[in-house]
Amino acid sequence: MSPTLDTITIDAVPSTTPLKVASDSSDITYATVTVSELASTFGDYTDLAVRTRGGKVLTVSEEWFAEADNLITAAAPISRKGHFTAKGAWFDGWETRRHGPLFDWCVIQLGFAGSIAGFEVDTAFFTGNHSPFVSVEGFAAPGHASASDVDGAQGSQSTGAGVPDSAEGWEKVDWVPVLPKVTLNPDSRHGFKLLSSPVMDTVFTHVRFRMYPDGGVSRLRVYGKVHQDLPQDKHQVFDLAAVAAGGQVEGYSDAHFGHPSNLLLPGRGHDMSDGWETKRSRAPGHVDWCNIKLGAAGHPTLIEVDTAHYMGNPPKALTLHGFRPEDVDRQHPIVLLDEAPVKPHRQHFFEIPSEISSGPAISSVKVIMIPDGGIKRVRVFGSQQWPAAPLPQGSTIGQAQPLPDEHTWNLLTIQAEPITKEAFAPWGQLVEVPVYDPNAISVNQGTAKKFSHLGQFVNLRSYALTPNSNPTSPDRANPDIDPAQANLAIFQCFKPVEGHEVGVKLLERHQYSSQMFVPMGGDGNGGYIVVVAKDRPVEGTPPDLSTLKAFTVKSSQGINYKPNVWHHPMLITGKPVTFLTITHESGVGKEDCNEYWFTKEAGVQGGVAAVVRF
Repeated sequence: MSPTLDTITIDAVPSTTPLKVASDSSDITYATVTVSELASTFGDYTDLAVRTRGGKVLTVSEEWFAEADNLITAAAPISRKGHFTAKGAWFDGWETRRHGPLFDWCVIQLGFAGSIAGFEVDTAFFTGNHSPFVSVEGFAAPGHASASDVDGAQGSQSTGAGVPDSAEGWEKVDWVPVLPKVTLNPDSRHGFKLLSSPVMDTVFTHVRFRMYPDGGVSRLRVYGKVHQDLPQDKHQVFDLAAVAAGGQVEGYSDAHFGHPSNLLLPGRGHDMSDGWETKRSRAPGHVDWCNIKLGAAGHPTLIEVDTAHYMGNPPKALTLHGFRPEDVDRQHPIVLLDEAPVKPHRQHFFEIPSEISSGPAISSVKVIMIPDGGIKRVRVFGSQQWPAAPLPQGSTIGQAQPLPDEHTWNLLTIQAEPITKEAFAPWGQLVEVPVYDPNAISVNQGTAKKFSHLGQFVNLRSYALTPNSNPTSPDRANPDIDPAQANLAIFQCFKPVEGHEVGVKLLERHQYSSQMFVPMGGDGNGGYIVVVAKDRPVEGTPPDLSTLKAFTVKSSQGINYKPNVWHHPMLITGKPVTFLTITHESGVGKEDCNEYWFTKEAGVQGGVAAVVRF
């Protein structure tokens, strides 16, 4: 369905301060777009202003109630009804004070320079305080977009020569009308598709958004086509499909949960809302597909497929076909990938054989998901001419950029809880001054109090357990196990855990001895983390991760592990801690301490088998 063109009478925007008035806008025509038509109308365009693509608010007339930066948030606006800040009710948008000048304004630097096709203005949740009218003007900075770094992950704009660096500087800008003054309704989405304008093909770098006379708007989407800026060196390798290079989607089978144009965006995105995701298929042999016109015909050398954030719904595999410029009907595919398996929430890199890369240039690709699902990005790295130049030192092409949870998202994750005597009892004893102990006695002529039997000091290899205390005697009860003696030692732990989670790569245990840790000089500040797990009933098997527990412990508390309790080496938080420890040891390593590294369980997860958060 095409957008509806209303009969519109356009008045010139009134002259006002503090910014210079744009030129006449009476020769601009546009169509209003209903909410149901927004996706189809702007599906083939890019939001040039959104923050995740490098857009930023540079200056604003005022933002008393809510910041203008909210306008370019990628996610849809939300409501927190009943929540108040020091300045009033909280709103997810830009809101100014009442009774201001004739209009309020903000200047937005576009993430990518480009020609503008239309706008979406959302007043969601602004019911008694929305702005009744808005307009948009544009500015083209000298030497505008710089997409030479098209292999990078950010928007291509940068503030340079000819761009004001202050609010006063923006007063002198010759603003060009792009969208004349239009009417807004409260709590509504509004679409405006430009139909004719003297600046339809102008490449803008900045827009000025004005609200008349004041009020609030939740979101502003600036839809357009990214200005193409290709490397001057025809042999330089870059992403031929990137939106910054002029790549665009020309057709697709399904976009139920996310449009395939997202595949061409920079970065790894922020959630599943900014990737391509199709609905679930039920028919045998089903596949989903999209066609991508490359920004320039070229010779592909490397394919990147990113399934970031698609943890339970990536496709099983991906096929990628390339097509030569003369193959306009895409009847003679060049196979770049053939049912390549992909994993969830991960970057995948596939090198293209040199016999294909050195062949004829391709101008478009077809991405085929088998059978359906979601992917975040597809990058087709290559050069406009063959041979491709070597990658410069420090290039990010072909280099994984892991997300914080990329290797741990599908692992067992537990939250550490404050330690208590009762909770820690299956693993050992908590050593601390009791709040109440009826068995406590007064000692040292009444100057001290003694709390007894706080822990069980166990030695299963004691000389006392043998008929003959001589360690060399053949009459020992178990001559295959060496007797052990108490080792009073000091542990200086000097490297606190960074952040608020730690990956469990190994656990250790002392089969024949308890082990006590008591902080020295503890004052209650800082502390440490205790991670424990039970043994499996079958000898020689790994610790039972299903029993994994973690506790936060103050530096004024000590702990005493029971024999044969699997535990993580000491983890300290905040600052270094020195511990007094007591363990029975014989000097035979495998009898004194067993370590188990979760190499097999962790697989390709970087050696981490579980995650502890605190």
